[in-house]
Amino acid sequence: MATNLLNPVKLASPVIRNYTNLTGVDFMNEASRVALNRSPDALNVYKDYTTSGECIETRPGHRLLAQLENEINGLYFFEHGEGFIVVVHVGTKLYKWTDFPDSDSSNFIELNNNIVMNDTKSQFIVFQNILYILDGKNYLKYDGENLSKVSDSAYIPTTTIGREPSGGGEMYQAINLLQKKRINQFVADGTSVAYALDSTAISDDIVEVVANGSTLVENEDFTVDRVNGIITFNVAPAIPGISGQDNVFITFSKEIDGYINRIPKCTLIQVFDNRVFFSGHPEYKNALFHCKLENPEYISDLDYYQDGLDEAAIKSMCVGNNILWVFKESNQQNNTIFYHVPNLDAENGKVYPSAQGNISTGCNSSCCNFNDDIVFMTQYGLEGISGNISSEQVLSHRSTLVDSKMINQENFEEMSFVEWRGYLLCLVNGKIFLADSRQLFRGIKGKEYEWYYWDGFSTEESKLVLLREYKGSLYLGFSDGKIAILEGTNDNGRIIYSYWTTPADVFGNENHYKTTNKRGGIIKLKTIPNSKVKISERTNKLDNYKDIKEYAMTGFDFENIDFDNFDFSMNNNNYLIVKIKEKKFIEISLKVYSNELDRPFGLYGITLESYVGGYIKKW
Repeated sequence: MATNLLNPVKLASPVIRNYTNLTGVDFMNEASRVALNRSPDALNVYKDYTTSGECIETRPGHRLLAQLENEINGLYFFEHGEGFIVVVHVGTKLYKWTDFPDSDSSNFIELNNNIVMNDTKSQFIVFQNILYILDGKNYLKYDGENLSKVSDSAYIPTTTIGREPSGGGEMYQAINLLQKKRINQFVADGTSVAYALDSTAISDDIVEVVANGSTLVENEDFTVDRVNGIITFNVAPAIPGISGQDNVFITFSKEIDGYINRIPKCTLIQVFDNRVFFSGHPEYKNALFHCKLENPEYISDLDYYQDGLDEAAIKSMCVGNNILWVFKESNQQNNTIFYHVPNLDAENGKVYPSAQGNISTGCNSSCCNFNDDIVFMTQYGLEGISGNISSEQVLSHRSTLVDSKMINQENFEEMSFVEWRGYLLCLVNGKIFLADSRQLFRGIKGKEYEWYYWDGFSTEESKLVLLREYKGSLYLGFSDGKIAILEGTNDNGRIIYSYWTTPADVFGNENHYKTTNKRGGIIKLKTIPNSKVKISERTNKLDNYKDIKEYAMTGFDFENIDFDNFDFSMNNNNYLIVKIKEKKFIEISLKVYSNELDRPFGLYGITLESYVGGYIKKW
């Protein structure tokens, strides 16, 4: 207690509040229940770990790089040999962006080849220096010069070897789903003219024959009975020079309904264990297909697995700890997570048997390996997997602090993930929720992330629909064909409205009045070139308090403090004295913000003092 010498009445010591070591937002709790280092309402701020990462500051803006004609469905940075190519999927077209990032229209060369892209989000992988593209309609390959359908050059399997003219032989390779051709190898006996293929009802495509090194021509050197699958030679092929060696090679086509479009109709693609895995087929919802070892152009009709019931679709897949994780949508049988671990089989070689996890929460959009944390989005928010896959698998919630805002976004089931500078960026409805891998806290069911929230990228005419990271830079795609890069201090010429609010602080006494110490407020800010910051405050004494109560779920309304805005330049004077004069209030909240063009701010912390008075007499 302190004593005023002019007045012997004892005065209580002020309660000092330090809003420091700021972490992230808390959209879960009522504003007066939020921890002092979090914000109940913050927008367009984050921690920049490329500098210090110690303060909250305005996010970067975005700068326009190019304007194309339709929605950006895909963007990939393809390092081809010693070259560098940017491939852009725009509407139903695919472009090669030369001289990136020069935005001159002549630098966008359409990769046509009579291919019409599916007007939806596409997936890209690079395998053995070839770019493979999957869009739910096409499975394409691009080598930096030529674009083509994988089926045009897909591997032709030899299905039978050592076959006699009348049949038999040894089954050798499986059918390739990507194309309808196959090869039968025969050992000629020198007398037979009729050779029975291992299939009947073959296609009308030209049959190719090589006998003893010579190429023979259909209808000149032989005829084809396509119904019965029999090749009849005009002259019986001679016996091989080496006894028992195959010397007649017949290439023919056999079309099986549904095979040729099975892979192109998939929407998910993932490289794992030197193979490419595919899923997301609308008719084979629970199927997982994969190619042969190091050959994305050979996918056997036998190389597939069924993860759970076929009524529940596979929504996403990712790789972690030498395991392929497969996440399915919610279903009545509660079998939603499967995993595939490579095993050696004596008969089939490398196999990937399907194993069911003991987690029943379904995935509704995406999954990823976020810094060795396997996470996936559910209808309840972001979940992470912890524990041992062979015994317990504990599901740990990761997004408690932002669930109330995030899961209620329009088109929540279309959320996509991108990792950028240690953040997991969750894009939904043109907005971004950022999970911070360097800021963790212990939640009810395990570790959780601190979060930030960004908005303002979209306009009525242009919605943010795509994020891509490349070498530390973040690129943005929009519904009207814009491509931008995340940098600068404005959003393509528009103001970035950024702010941080403190909790509605009752100074530990909800049932007492408070009075601020007008000399006890100070704010520490980051010295940023051209920075400008404004401070506001709100108490429960506003005239329109009832209206404020109506907006309590989305944040507070604030009343500007009557003092001059503080202008910053590059100097060491980064402390701002705040003289707040408020009496007999119950709770108070401060807001640090910027709402002017090219005027970011950075905040380390706030200190505020208040005296706690008597009991509240009436409400």
